[in-house]
Amino acid sequence: MLQYRDIRKALDDLHLRRGDPAIVHVSASLLSQVRGGAQTILGALLAGIDNLLMPSFTYNTMVIPEVGPADNLIEYGSGRINNLNAAIFSSDLPADFEDREISEFFRHYPDVTRSDHPILSFLGLGLDAALSMQSVADPYGHIAYLRGKGVKILLMAKDASSIFSLHLAIKQSGRKQFTRWALTSQGVQECQFYPGCADGFHKLFFYMEDQLKQIQVQEEVWYALPLDATLETAERLIKKDPYALLCNDLQCEKCNLIRKEIRQSGSAG
Repeated sequence: MLQYRDIRKALDDLHLRRGDPAIVHVSASLLSQVRGGAQTILGALLAGIDNLLMPSFTYNTMVIPEVGPADNLIEYGSGRINNLNAAIFSSDLPADFEDREISEFFRHYPDVTRSDHPILSFLGLGLDAALSMQSVADPYGHIAYLRGKGVKILLMAKDASSIFSLHLAIKQSGRKQFTRWALTSQGVQECQFYPGCADGFHKLFFYMEDQLKQIQVQEEVWYALPLDATLETAERLIKKDPYALLCNDLQCEKCNLIRKEIRQSGSAG
């Protein structure tokens, strides 16, 4: 079993300094591997990092409208029954994504605040200014705000597909993203620039060279990488090759649709 001191040592080995803000992605698989579970994990994080962000996604707020834009990979009108069970987003709505247990523990920690994106909200400690920049019109506003501020991305037993920040590089490149809708206290809101497939993000690591730090923690690999270098590398790759970071699954509807639009754009050009 991992203990508090093991997590602290791992953070040190990944060259995470107390003064470096961090965007943290923690696998729920760690709960059963750490003595004390979420409390120990979060305690070690907060003892080694002063300011951090963590996702708190709420997919159960999503609804499907009757009509919408084309090429959006939604069957419009199919949500008439399921929409009735959608949750109304609020700052107190529990997260419902894969790794929600640790996120939920963090949400109840003193002085933690939450952004108001109804699907892709983030929790933060000491980073209120960043959280205020995320909106339904700009789901990556908080990431853009943090550029140039020495931020690190920490992946604790998570792979590259969980690097939410990379979707900002996708948006900046002009590559297709999607539109979704969510239920809020003001009614249904349209959420622009919804992220596409992230299964090809692992290809980025090949180009990160010495910027990427990784260690083996029992059976899992943990990573740390600078936000700025991550975004700059991704933007450079996509500028050079518009197909960069797409996944290799021939059945992936999202990546196939993006490839189709890239080909059409090239033909038009």
